Amino acid sequence: MSEVKPYYNEKDLPYATGKSKYLEDDKVETGKVLRVTYITGSFENVATTEYVELGLWNGHAYVPLKRDKPTETSGAVALTCEIWLSEGQCIYAYFPDVADGEKMKLRVMGRWE
Repeated sequence: MSEVKPYYNEKDLPYATGKSKYLEDDKVETGKVLRVTYITGSFENVATTEYVELGLWNGHAYVPLKRDKPTETSGAVALTCEIWLSEGQCIYAYFPDVADGEKMKLRVMGRWE
């Protein structure tokens, strides 16, 4: 029986131009498979009228999985899922129209298969 190797990664990015931004997790290395089970995306002053998009980069294009607004100001948008990623793929969060100086956050949880 092989040992379960959990995966948890955090990406934080201060972004100071006030534009939309993709924040990507690390791409999966050659020969590995990552099973993603939980994703969150947020930025410091996100309002309940603004949205965050969570998705995956399939090696060629961004594929949206969830686009939602947080339920409270400065809250996160979360996705519980079963996604298998292979070489060159990764999870992303897309933040439209982020204000100057906002800190964006992406959290990815899962395990190596």
